Amino acid sequence: MKIHTLFSLTYLVLIFSVSAQNNMQIQWQACFGGSEADWIDDIIETDEGGYFILGTTYSGNGDVTSNHGDCDIWLVKTDSIGNMQWQRCYGGSGPEMATNIIKDSLGYYYFGGWTGSNDGDVQSGNHGDFDRWVVKITPEGEIIWEECYGGSGQDYGGTLLLLSDGNILVYSATHSGDGDVPINYGFLDIWLMKITPQGEIIESHVYGNQLHNNVLSVIETGDSGYFFAGKAECLGGMVQGDYKGDIDVWAVKLNSQFEIEWQQLYGGSYIDFGISGVLELDDGYLFLAGTTSNDKDVSGYHGSLGDISGVDIWAVHINSMGNIQWQRCLGGGGFEATGTLHKAIDGGFIIVGETQSNNGDVSGNHSWAGYSDIWMVKLSNEGELVWQQCYGGLNDERIYHGAIKISEDNWILAGRMSYNTGDVICDWHGLNDYWVFEIKDTTTNTVNYTLKESEINVYPNPAKDYIEFEIRSLKFDVVSDIRILNVMGKEMARLRLETERTVWDCREVPEGIYFYSFKIDERWLNGKIIILR
Repeated sequence: MKIHTLFSLTYLVLIFSVSAQNNMQIQWQACFGGSEADWIDDIIETDEGGYFILGTTYSGNGDVTSNHGDCDIWLVKTDSIGNMQWQRCYGGSGPEMATNIIKDSLGYYYFGGWTGSNDGDVQSGNHGDFDRWVVKITPEGEIIWEECYGGSGQDYGGTLLLLSDGNILVYSATHSGDGDVPINYGFLDIWLMKITPQGEIIESHVYGNQLHNNVLSVIETGDSGYFFAGKAECLGGMVQGDYKGDIDVWAVKLNSQFEIEWQQLYGGSYIDFGISGVLELDDGYLFLAGTTSNDKDVSGYHGSLGDISGVDIWAVHINSMGNIQWQRCLGGGGFEATGTLHKAIDGGFIIVGETQSNNGDVSGNHSWAGYSDIWMVKLSNEGELVWQQCYGGLNDERIYHGAIKISEDNWILAGRMSYNTGDVICDWHGLNDYWVFEIKDTTTNTVNYTLKESEINVYPNPAKDYIEFEIRSLKFDVVSDIRILNVMGKEMARLRLETERTVWDCREVPEGIYFYSFKIDERWLNGKIIILR
């Protein structure tokens, strides 16, 4: 769908962050589910401006129809404000669980998970126990192909990453050493697999040693290599370095052939492990981990040493060779976990996760003791806490991959809820429901700056080959370049902003959502661009 959008600005609103809490409030929300447990794993925007919401369901009533068995992967299609348009269950008579969903440049979608079935929608042949399960679907949810990957042991559900060459990286952990899995080093290994858009395996590589190794986030790096921060419980096998304690974060940089360029162990005397969230920066990487230590590489831990129920989020900035530049523990006396990590326009970072605390760095938690709120945190580019905000009710609200950045001050969050209290005001179906909501800055602490006789047009939007930034009759100086970032915060272009007309040639840029940002008289102006072909 091609739309010509005229973005006319009569006011420029300047937001001043003056407290440790943000001003993003819930604009709309929706809950979906049945009488049993239903939880969200991921959400993605569709080309029509709505959302695909992916998760796992144990229900067969309420909003859920045609569950195949124990639990199914459940996909819900909504419009832009959370009204359900259709839903579909995928699976067989055994259990299926979801991981995440991605979209390619041709408008097709792929979701990952794991399956214990060999019937129903699972027709590609389960190798034994649990297999990785990858499914390609149309925008209407129809299966194009599905494929089981694994060996005779248990293979965890694969998380999907669309690569710059159009292929797909599938990653998780495995107990197998046969079938599609080339080797097993011990109890549980990290397994990275590259497949084509048709599901054919191009590369399959295993990393680990004799004990427990796992990975929750992998990124493609600017040199066409890969980086991940997982976990290691001992030295040996492929794990080398200065072992710090009980369990360490195992960070690995791979080249484009999946060979280890360098590796490093991080942590303290107790339990430290990589969790969801990795970014490539201009000067290295930022990874998120969980920690129960407060010595060696770790300082500022809030809980009881070695207590896994008091895990802090540990944010670590390293340079391109793995040397720590700064680190920061985030949390309180309870358990904290991450979901997603994002770059901010000002060089800082946004973490979306969950918290059971209401002390330390955390305030405003709605939950009973031992239960979680969804927790959103802003860090500066030096790791200082800028603000934090809790969203939830008295019971458990949790989140994994479900965060979409619309702009710096506008997000869609998708997690699970357990009770309609506090921030949760939509209908509750039972146990856990899908919970989707939009948050937006509605602060009253603003200054309005009027651009008299001026107009800023950004068009066409959506675009195909070119975007024009047109500025007319401005009465002030333009003082910055236009920065264009992708959804992962990577800079795609930097344009000198002319006083009348600036053109971005986006023919070599993949389809998707991008964000622009520039200053006028030291005032930031941000917006979103959609490229469709």
